[in-house]
Amino acid sequence: MRTILLTIVVAALASGCAVPQDQNTPVSEWREVDPTTGAGYWIYVPSTYSHNRPAKVIITCHGTPPWDIANMHIREWKMLGENHGCIVVAPELRDTDGIVGDGPPVGMLADEKRIMSVISILGYRYNIDLANIMITGFSGGGFPTYWVGLRHPEIFSVVVGRSCNFSVGNLDGWYPPEAVRTPVMIYYGSLDLPNVTSESLRGISYLQQRGFTVESTVIEGIGHARRPEVAMGFFRRHWRTPRPSLPSKM
Repeated sequence: MRTILLTIVVAALASGCAVPQDQNTPVSEWREVDPTTGAGYWIYVPSTYSHNRPAKVIITCHGTPPWDIANMHIREWKMLGENHGCIVVAPELRDTDGIVGDGPPVGMLADEKRIMSVISILGYRYNIDLANIMITGFSGGGFPTYWVGLRHPEIFSVVVGRSCNFSVGNLDGWYPPEAVRTPVMIYYGSLDLPNVTSESLRGISYLQQRGFTVESTVIEGIGHARRPEVAMGFFRRHWRTPRPSLPSKM
C-alpha cells in the first residue's frame, strides 16, 4: 500500500512540478556557492538594479528533488523579479522532502543557516531593501519557509506557502511572539494532492489560532502548481517604506 501511495504521489509531483519555460529576461540568472555553508544557490538581479535604490528581495524555497529544484524556481521567478525590481534567490536546500519527510528541526537549522547566510551576502554586495524581503516556498519547501520566515520576523516582511507541506512539530515553540505580526498567505489548488490540501488547512488553522493574520486562497481548477504570480501579488500589497542596507561593497 505504501509503495502504491508513493507511486501516486511521485506521479503527481512529476506532473505538477514540470520545468517551466525559460523566460526571456534582459539578463540571465546564475548559480553561486556560498563559501560559508558550501551550499549552492541561484540568483537573479534585475537589469534595472541600481545601488542608488534599495531592491526588494524574494527568497524562494524549492520542494522535493528531483521533481522540484532551485533552478526551476529561479527560472519561473526571474521575470517577476525583472518586472518588479526584485532580486530573486533560490537556495539549494537540504530538508524539503514533501513525500516522506516532515521537516525535522535538525534539518531546518541547516537550511536556516543557508538562507540567512545568503541574505548576508546580498546585504554586502547589493543595496537591498531590508523592509521588504519575502520568503516563499512550494510543496516540501514549506518546511523551511515557515520555520525560517517565522523565526526571523525582523528579516522577513511576508511569508507565503504555495501548495506547501506544514509541520506543527517543527514550528510549535520555535518562533518568537512578535512573529504574529508577520503577514502570511497560504494557497493551494482545488485539485491539489490530498496531503498538501490537508496540511495547508492545518497550517491555516494553527496560525490563525495563535493570532496570525493569514490570507488563504484556493485556486480553482489547478493541481499541485507553484503559481508564483499569486505570491508576488501578496508581497506587493504588503510593501513597506524602503529601508536600504547601505552596502559596503559598490
